[in-house]
Amino acid sequence: MRFHLSVFVSLTLSVLAAALPSALPSERSTELVERAGQKYVFAHFIVGVVETYSQSDWEADMTLAKSIGIDAFALNIGKDSYNDQQLGLAYAAAANTGFKVFISFDFAYWTAGDTNMMSSYLQKYATLPGQFMYNSAAFVSSFVGDNFPYRQVESQSGVKVFACPNWQPGSFITTTNADCGMSWNAAWPNFNNDPIDANLTTALDQEYITDLRGKPYMMPVSPWFSTHYGGDTYGKNWIFYSDWLYQTRWDQALQLQPQFVEILTWNDFGESHYIGPLHGDNSPVYAGGPTGASRWVNGMPHDAWRDVAQAYISAFKAGASAPTIVTDELVYYYRPNPKGATCSDTVDGQPTGFQYADDLVFVIAMLKSAGTVTITSGSNAPKTFQLSAGVHTVAAPMGVGAQKFALASSTTNISGTGGLQISNQCTVYNFNVYVGKVSS
Repeated sequence: MRFHLSVFVSLTLSVLAAALPSALPSERSTELVERAGQKYVFAHFIVGVVETYSQSDWEADMTLAKSIGIDAFALNIGKDSYNDQQLGLAYAAAANTGFKVFISFDFAYWTAGDTNMMSSYLQKYATLPGQFMYNSAAFVSSFVGDNFPYRQVESQSGVKVFACPNWQPGSFITTTNADCGMSWNAAWPNFNNDPIDANLTTALDQEYITDLRGKPYMMPVSPWFSTHYGGDTYGKNWIFYSDWLYQTRWDQALQLQPQFVEILTWNDFGESHYIGPLHGDNSPVYAGGPTGASRWVNGMPHDAWRDVAQAYISAFKAGASAPTIVTDELVYYYRPNPKGATCSDTVDGQPTGFQYADDLVFVIAMLKSAGTVTITSGSNAPKTFQLSAGVHTVAAPMGVGAQKFALASSTTNISGTGGLQISNQCTVYNFNVYVGKVSS
């Protein structure tokens, strides 16, 4: 059952009761590590939307990512003509900033017949200082590409590879072509990639863990999902129910304690699940004119979600069951319009799954001590929550107008107004969220 109006969640998730199955014997079993070993956090980075990035742009993003505990960018590449230029800049920037990167081949573009080209990429880049190494091998990932022959690429390239692809869970059973497994769809509630009216569980994660049989699992964590491309471009127009998702998903990561976490994403503006800064002027995703992602991304920052990530990344790496909060902060997020608003949208109608969204204004309260959080949405009466120390997600009914937030405790008294007013007037069916913060 989903959360409803005036309900708040402070999730305390139980630890898995059963031990995971042991690894199957294989010639690469010595490559595996204990799940209790050092943990890493990555962020998925779409190279296809940074055609005009300079090295300084890369370094700025990497410095931000490193500051919150992210260890590497998974560089998602298709077959764009500027791959070589941007990969070169990314690897150079990683070396300069002490950050790491690795290639994630996007099999919406690559095929099993591309082993020669993929081998050449690994020869050229995976031996550079910026490459993320794991067990003395070059870490490599993918978007889909089930059963791709990574051992063949390893042989052709001469580069030892640690392959952690995003395949369907059953594809990992007994394969020697994957040393690790990642899920993509486990990041959002869905059924066969269709929207559903449900909160996210760890059922799919646990299916992967079981099928991997002791090999490391790379767990996806995402704050949101909405996209609104019309049929004249990508024909993607749906949302996954994400209202309470972000804290829930991070708490699930603390519960499961996988070897790796991959944040989806740093800069996939088109699907609205970015936590990196907006770079509209540098991103071809905006070049679609009246049908591009700029319609639902411009003026919709997600930067404050990095503060939530930072607290949870620290807890994850420490093996803790909850974050330790040292600074009081309210991270708020909300859509620009009620879901029933009629927009003068010439591209497409409301996204599939829109009816599942709640007309709520959300706050992730990160409190170092007990306090009272107040949300005042438009002309609605203030909604107050008495909260203990820790992290809590709370919500109040959405009201048209200004959005105000406040925290009062024995040590803190802070308040602020959201950077975007909610309106019944709209030109785009925008189910992206405005994210901001109030902090001391």
